[in-house]
Amino acid sequence: MKSTFAKGALALTIAASAFSFVGLESASAASQTITASINTVTATNYMVNMKWGAVSGATKYVIKTSNSPHVDTADVDWATTTATSLSKQMTTTVGYRYFKVYAYDGAGTLLAYSNQVGAAKYQTGLVVRMKTDSALTSSYPTSSASNYQKPLWFVTLDATSKASNVAPNFQLGEFITESTLTSGVVDPMMIQHVQNARTRKGSAMSINSGYRSPNHNAAIGGASLSRHMWGDAMDIPATTTADYNYYNSLFSAEGPDYIESFAEAGYNHWHGDWRNEVRDYTNY
Repeated sequence: MKSTFAKGALALTIAASAFSFVGLESASAASQTITASINTVTATNYMVNMKWGAVSGATKYVIKTSNSPHVDTADVDWATTTATSLSKQMTTTVGYRYFKVYAYDGAGTLLAYSNQVGAAKYQTGLVVRMKTDSALTSSYPTSSASNYQKPLWFVTLDATSKASNVAPNFQLGEFITESTLTSGVVDPMMIQHVQNARTRKGSAMSINSGYRSPNHNAAIGGASLSRHMWGDAMDIPATTTADYNYYNSLFSAEGPDYIESFAEAGYNHWHGDWRNEVRDYTNY
């Protein structure tokens, strides 16, 4: 297999999704509809392993990567291969990445292209496949603020992904309280902040609440624009003023954008979120 990498490397492995190629010219596209699959929900070691079916007349395939689900207009990395598979190690910071495959003939004519797939990368090198979930997206409130846009892509939640370490001391499932969810948002940078605080603490840290679906958030009386729904908020048990003050101090170096007062938190937890943090990735 010949493979050429460009624009720097990112760090992921994706899973169990299918690409459906759509030709730009309808006459050729009808006979060149193909699929590709990536086989695991989670992966490690910063690898992305992709396979796709051959497109008739194609002499090369270009795999573009973006940090937003708009690969056509915002690619940050790409690779070229003559084969119908690609294994690529990527060394990027934590975040979301999206992939799309383009098939070209020898004259450089685009014959076909795929839909997007996405993956979330966490600080351990764990990569979790992302997916769209239109029902979940539609359940989000509408807001004009850029950091309150409705998510379009979510991490895949199953027994495997929830049991996987997104940080040295935390599994993905510790940030998911709804047992029936199959999709959710668990922001990689938020996880990194929590792990940094846990490292300073030097002992176990429990998470009361992480991601909440909009329906669950409404059912428990959460704020209408609670950051728990965007996956960058978390609550930690705190039942005394001393506990609350301790976590204020412990997390101060992580720069949370909002901390609930102890009274607002019901005198039973410490809440912090990173609603305004600048990220180089999006899920909308």
